Amino acid sequence: MESCDPWIPFQDIENDLWREAKRFKASSNGPVIGHLLPDVPEEIIHAAGAFVLAIEGASSQVALSPAHIPGYTCSHVMGALDMGLSGSLENMDALVIPYVCDSTRNLSHLWKRLFPDKPSELLRIPKRLEFCGARDYLITEYRRLYQWVCDLAGNDPDPQRLSRSVELYEHSRSLLRKAFLKHKSSPGVWTVARLRSLFNSALRSDRTQHIEWMNGLPWDSPDEASGSFERVYVKGKVWDPPQIAGMMDELGMGLAEDETAAGHRSVAVTVSLNGDPFAALADRIMTSIPYTGYHVEPSGLVRDFIGRVRDSGASGVIILNPKFCEAAAFDTPDLVNALSKESIPNLVLETSARSFSVGQLRLRLEAFREILGTEMYS
Repeated sequence: MESCDPWIPFQDIENDLWREAKRFKASSNGPVIGHLLPDVPEEIIHAAGAFVLAIEGASSQVALSPAHIPGYTCSHVMGALDMGLSGSLENMDALVIPYVCDSTRNLSHLWKRLFPDKPSELLRIPKRLEFCGARDYLITEYRRLYQWVCDLAGNDPDPQRLSRSVELYEHSRSLLRKAFLKHKSSPGVWTVARLRSLFNSALRSDRTQHIEWMNGLPWDSPDEASGSFERVYVKGKVWDPPQIAGMMDELGMGLAEDETAAGHRSVAVTVSLNGDPFAALADRIMTSIPYTGYHVEPSGLVRDFIGRVRDSGASGVIILNPKFCEAAAFDTPDLVNALSKESIPNLVLETSARSFSVGQLRLRLEAFREILGTEMYS
């Protein structure tokens, strides 16, 4: 007998990340295409007739990859390589790697040598999005990626099919945006952990099915009093380790904003499909909050970040820094200095699945929660 709990389908995906991909392979001749975060246009992969699945290596334990890549590589890249070496990606047919840092570029070269039976493509996202030619360059890259995935799937490129995929994913993102607003009004029901489950499962499910699941959520439930919750602004690449979300719920912390690669940042911009779908997808990236790996003038980077924090109404900021992430290491000191000058409480968590203590992590979050004020428990 199936459970009536509307949150169960999303949690099931988190417990078995490959479940839907396996079902797709069993019922379709199409390939399963993995992609690393951030900013790979999933619509392009979907429109080619492939199953889209995000690969998040940060939460993987590392054992085999140090023999092939330096130990000071970030957990996201090293974990993805370890997943390939251990056979965890056996159901994946190919991989798209966004070029956002030296580590992702190195992974692309290694992948081609170590896994010749699993083709990979390096998506060359322009590092300086403000340059006049960046948009045209990105559109050209998207067209090239679409041709590559179509060749793998054995289908011809079809702009109309791509437009339909863009519309489908925009519908999905609109529901995720709505869920984020529900979290802000009812953090006791639409918890941080549940919100993360919605976003994470979307990256590993058939989007049509995911939309059906989301339609069954308690959207009409009345808003609740949330005076005991302190809202924080979370910035980083991924929620590593994922237990942080549950700890925030237990400690009475909600989200004012989630600027992680697979968080609210990834859905905040609406895609306006009124012409070329490749241009619409490029415009979404061009107008999104810049990812840490993109080059932004330092003073503008700091000014814009402080403005977003102020506008969000956050009581404080949590920065999730993957260990050995060079891009984060460049930006974080300037951001922390600016937050301190503005008297905005902040906590930097340098995390890695390779070495972290759950108890120590909770202790630091508890101390930060006390700094934010209000009673921790209602």
